[in-house]
Amino acid sequence: MKKLSIFLLALCIFWSCNKDEISQDPNVLEGIYRTNAFLDPLCIAITDDNQLPSLQITKKSDGTFNLLRTNYIPQQSTQKLEGVTAQTTTKGFELYYGQTKIGSYQDDRWYDDTKDKEVTSKVLSVSYSEPTKGLYFSYFGVKK
Repeated sequence: MKKLSIFLLALCIFWSCNKDEISQDPNVLEGIYRTNAFLDPLCIAITDDNQLPSLQITKKSDGTFNLLRTNYIPQQSTQKLEGVTAQTTTKGFELYYGQTKIGSYQDDRWYDDTKDKEVTSKVLSVSYSEPTKGLYFSYFGVKK
């Protein structure tokens, strides 16, 4: 019985360490993200979930990421930010565009309107602007 307890304890420790290691892999950033009016107050007037902005993150072969934001209101349009890099932190990831920190992906509390309760999960926040080029990019959301 004692050997079984030690084995189970070792297995739990290994599993929890392995889980932390996986969560620090920047590939977890890839995917499609959704938002709501609680994550992004600019979306408060949008009542149809299918018309809320979405964000797709794809990883390029050079290790950088492309962020593609799709807006549906007033008409469908896209914004793209290319060459974003991710640096691991103790809380998750920080996102950089060039040398400028533009966001993070880390645990946060937010209100999930589909579950009608407050939850804790990884939240992506990105905000970058370059007024001289007319570039304004922001997104606050969670992975679908």
